[in-house]
Amino acid sequence: MQSTYDPQLIYDVFDRYGFAVLRIDQFDRGNYAKIRAELKYDQLTTDNLLEITTKLKTLEKNESVEISIINIDMIHKTMRLNIATKPEENTVKLD
Repeated sequence: MQSTYDPQLIYDVFDRYGFAVLRIDQFDRGNYAKIRAELKYDQLTTDNLLEITTKLKTLEKNESVEISIINIDMIHKTMRLNIATKPEENTVKLD
């Protein structure tokens, strides 16, 4: 993900990893967004938490973003995340 300007791209990316995004805020900054995503668990077990973490870590790596978990709300079955795009790295080797 190169920028956060397109909310539909954010919805699609998170959907691919199994997270239904309910709300996106501050996406117009281009390199940052606040996200509220739905959790599909009635109770959060350690196995569920590991599954969430693994999916988020994979999303981070594959989409070149940094994710911060801000809050997990099991009363409303949501989690708040902040995402930030990573600056593109120069992959050209200099001899």
